[in-house]
Amino acid sequence: MSKAPKHHVLPEEFRAWFEKRGFRGDMDIDKFCVRLEQAHHQAIHGGGNWRSGRTWPNEWNRMIMEALREAEVEAGRMLTRNEVLNIVASRMKRYDIPMKFIQGGRR
Repeated sequence: MSKAPKHHVLPEEFRAWFEKRGFRGDMDIDKFCVRLEQAHHQAIHGGGNWRSGRTWPNEWNRMIMEALREAEVEAGRMLTRNEVLNIVASRMKRYDIPMKFIQGGRR
Protein backbone atom coordinates (compact mmCIF):
# COMPACT_ATOMS: atom_id res chain seq x y z
CA MET A 1 0.00 0.00 0.00
CA SER A 2 1.51 3.31 -1.05
CA LYS A 3 1.62 6.37 1.15
CA ALA A 4 -0.99 9.07 0.73
CA PRO A 5 0.17 11.69 -1.79
CA LYS A 6 1.82 14.92 -0.74
CA HIS A 7 0.01 18.16 -1.42
CA HIS A 8 1.64 21.59 -1.49
CA VAL A 9 -0.69 23.90 0.41
CA LEU A 10 1.19 26.84 -1.14
CA PRO A 11 0.71 26.19 -4.88
CA GLU A 12 3.93 25.27 -6.68
CA GLU A 13 3.00 27.09 -9.87
CA PHE A 14 3.12 30.33 -7.88
CA ARG A 15 6.55 29.68 -6.33
CA ALA A 16 7.93 33.06 -7.49
CA TRP A 17 4.93 34.86 -5.94
CA PHE A 18 5.59 33.19 -2.58
CA GLU A 19 9.35 33.80 -2.79
CA LYS A 20 8.68 37.55 -3.13
CA ARG A 21 6.78 37.32 0.15
CA GLY A 22 9.59 35.63 2.08
CA PHE A 23 9.13 31.93 1.35
CA ARG A 24 12.78 31.08 0.72
CA GLY A 25 15.41 28.93 2.39
CA ASP A 26 14.10 27.41 5.63
CA MET A 27 10.63 28.72 4.78
CA ASP A 28 10.53 27.46 1.18
CA ILE A 29 7.07 26.39 -0.04
CA ASP A 30 8.33 22.79 -0.19
CA LYS A 31 8.28 22.84 3.63
CA PHE A 32 4.50 23.32 3.56
CA CYS A 33 3.19 20.00 2.29
CA VAL A 34 0.67 17.65 3.85
CA ARG A 35 -0.27 14.05 3.15
CA LEU A 36 -3.85 13.53 2.04
CA GLU A 37 -5.75 10.41 1.13
CA GLN A 38 -5.92 9.99 -2.64
CA ALA A 39 -9.65 10.81 -2.92
CA HIS A 40 -9.26 13.94 -0.76
CA HIS A 41 -6.19 15.04 -2.75
CA GLN A 42 -7.98 14.55 -6.09
CA ALA A 43 -11.04 16.38 -4.81
CA ILE A 44 -8.89 19.39 -3.90
CA HIS A 45 -7.69 19.54 -7.49
CA GLY A 46 -11.20 19.18 -8.91
CA GLY A 47 -11.11 15.50 -9.84
CA GLY A 48 -11.53 12.08 -8.33
CA ASN A 49 -14.60 11.20 -6.32
CA TRP A 50 -17.24 13.72 -7.38
CA ARG A 51 -18.98 13.46 -3.99
CA SER A 52 -15.77 14.57 -2.25
CA GLY A 53 -15.17 17.15 -4.96
CA ARG A 54 -18.56 18.74 -4.33
CA THR A 55 -17.37 19.82 -0.88
CA TRP A 56 -14.79 22.09 -2.49
CA PRO A 57 -16.22 25.41 -3.76
CA ASN A 58 -13.19 25.91 -6.00
CA GLU A 59 -10.09 24.03 -6.92
CA TRP A 60 -7.62 24.44 -4.02
CA ASN A 61 -4.83 26.34 -5.78
CA ARG A 62 -7.18 28.82 -7.42
CA MET A 63 -9.11 29.35 -4.19
CA ILE A 64 -5.96 30.01 -2.15
CA MET A 65 -4.49 32.42 -4.69
CA GLU A 66 -7.78 34.32 -5.03
CA ALA A 67 -7.95 34.72 -1.25
CA LEU A 68 -4.34 35.90 -1.05
CA ARG A 69 -4.70 38.36 -3.92
CA GLU A 70 -7.92 39.77 -2.47
CA ALA A 71 -6.18 40.24 0.89
CA GLU A 72 -3.35 42.13 -0.81
CA VAL A 73 -5.78 44.42 -2.62
CA GLU A 74 -7.59 45.08 0.65
CA ALA A 75 -4.31 45.75 2.48
CA GLY A 76 -2.98 47.91 -0.36
CA ARG A 77 0.40 46.23 -0.12
CA MET A 78 2.20 42.92 -0.44
CA LEU A 79 1.27 40.50 2.34
CA THR A 80 3.90 39.40 4.83
CA ARG A 81 4.83 35.75 5.15
CA ASN A 82 2.88 35.47 8.43
CA GLU A 83 -0.22 37.05 6.89
CA VAL A 84 -0.05 34.54 4.02
CA LEU A 85 0.28 31.66 6.49
CA ASN A 86 -2.68 32.89 8.55
CA ILE A 87 -4.94 33.00 5.48
CA VAL A 88 -3.81 29.57 4.28
CA ALA A 89 -4.20 28.10 7.78
CA SER A 90 -7.78 29.36 7.99
CA ARG A 91 -8.61 27.65 4.67
CA MET A 92 -6.89 24.45 5.79
CA LYS A 93 -8.99 24.41 8.95
CA ARG A 94 -12.20 25.10 7.01
CA TYR A 95 -11.55 22.13 4.69
CA ASP A 96 -10.19 19.73 7.32
CA ILE A 97 -6.68 19.65 5.91
CA PRO A 98 -4.26 18.55 8.63
CA MET A 99 -1.72 21.13 9.83
CA LYS A 100 0.94 18.45 10.00
CA PHE A 101 3.52 19.73 7.52
CA ILE A 102 6.06 17.48 5.83
CA GLN A 103 8.93 18.14 3.43
CA GLY A 104 7.78 18.10 -0.17
CA GLY A 105 9.79 18.36 -3.33
CA ARG A 106 9.79 20.11 -6.64
CA ARG A 107 8.09 18.34 -9.51
